[in-house]
Amino acid sequence: MRLAILGLVAFAIGITVVALPASAATSTGFSVPVFVDPVRAGGEPGIIHSNKFGNLVYTSHEGTTHIDRQGGPASIQQFLCPDLTMADCYKNHVWIWTSDDRGKTWQLRDEALPYTGFSDPDLTQDASGAIYNTGIDLANDSVFSSRDGGKTWPTGTTNCHEGDRPWLAGGVGGEVFMATDTVETGHTIFHSNDYAASCSANGIADSGSFSGGSYSGAGKLVYDPFDGSLIEPAAFQHSDGTYGVGISRLPNARGAFNGGAKTWQPQEIVHPTSIYSPFGGPELISMDSAQNIYFAWDTNERDPNGTGGCNAIVPNTGGGPTPLPNHIFFVAGKYVIPGKWTFLPPVSLAAPGNARVLWPWSVAGSNGNVSVVWYQMDRMVDPDCDIYNGQSVPDVKTSIFEAQISNATSPSRRHIVVTNASGRFIHQGGICDSGTTCVATGQDRRLGDYFTNSLDARGCVVIASGDTTVPDPISHGPRATSLPIFIQQTSGPSLTTGRSCAT
Repeated sequence: MRLAILGLVAFAIGITVVALPASAATSTGFSVPVFVDPVRAGGEPGIIHSNKFGNLVYTSHEGTTHIDRQGGPASIQQFLCPDLTMADCYKNHVWIWTSDDRGKTWQLRDEALPYTGFSDPDLTQDASGAIYNTGIDLANDSVFSSRDGGKTWPTGTTNCHEGDRPWLAGGVGGEVFMATDTVETGHTIFHSNDYAASCSANGIADSGSFSGGSYSGAGKLVYDPFDGSLIEPAAFQHSDGTYGVGISRLPNARGAFNGGAKTWQPQEIVHPTSIYSPFGGPELISMDSAQNIYFAWDTNERDPNGTGGCNAIVPNTGGGPTPLPNHIFFVAGKYVIPGKWTFLPPVSLAAPGNARVLWPWSVAGSNGNVSVVWYQMDRMVDPDCDIYNGQSVPDVKTSIFEAQISNATSPSRRHIVVTNASGRFIHQGGICDSGTTCVATGQDRRLGDYFTNSLDARGCVVIASGDTTVPDPISHGPRATSLPIFIQQTSGPSLTTGRSCAT
């Protein structure tokens, strides 16, 4: 949900950049976007395939704080009561759909009313094939599970713990870990070993000091099935005001919640850098089948002497540092031994030169195969206030781009193919990046704070995003919320088998 925007911003970047290699003849193709639902909200969506049943599971925010106050009356009614004939109205929970035909059609599912929480969905899966989701409101983080591929959700707890922006990682059968930002101890991880029927009363905080400053876990964590550890993306703040990114690892996570050592191992990997993401660091850690790990982030280069960007004090106004062309950076860590990786220099996946790129997400397959997606605007603008050099830029268009990377841990053999995955823009105008403050200021927050990619049962890339291009059916102006869309890879190799995704 995020009650306020995080302040991890720097004005210069001091990274040795590895240039993006030219794409070879091998291409990656994607389907046209398919709407998962014609009326329900689609911000902050997640997607996963069931390892046990093979079907797809899709989830999104209910839309409560993902609105554009200029939205027309019909879409407001659809947000409040998506199906008037069935008296299917606002339920204070996240939306869930499943597909048994590779995303051609989708069926709405109900996780049950007790698992309240309209915001911050996140999907994960444990070793038994149980799938977990979460939802929050202002008082609780609920976690619940499905053992039939997301079609029913009979087990869960209404309050694993209070907190903001929970992320999940499935462990062994029946086990899930939840990271959330708590009032008491900041960024903290909790544990369940009964399919989320209950959670540990006490968590393990992942924040503290390091030589030169402080750090905190930030973003979606991953469970390492090889050694039972947890790995989180981490943000590092130095005493001189500069920032870095890296990871934090909790060895033997299950043991840590059963009387064992509770010591996180933070490791800064890139410094200095800048971060645009609303979460203040890389949004997640991905792990491939060979235990290599990966993360990506969006930079936030600005001219500190300029006044062409968003005002840092007064929302939705100009006068702040001028945004400059930024990057999507990608780091690969080659596995060495438990708890140790050789991290390669950052690779710039996107640097348009005349536009802004934001919100990267990644998924890994077999050894060295990774997909990274991000939003890319078609012109320069400060997205949060839709302003550049004192002028409003209301018609800036945002599309979804994807980089498919093979041999990611071998610089001499690495191959990268970048594709406009959406094939069209999925949003027009600014993208408010100030959390729930956007609702008060009237800015457009319909896309939420992130979008995601994953792999289907074949190892082909699937993408979940909000889409705001469908107008309100009465006013013909903007809708109050986005709609959920699904995009799937239709050509190029699978990230797990290498076979063509055309079949």
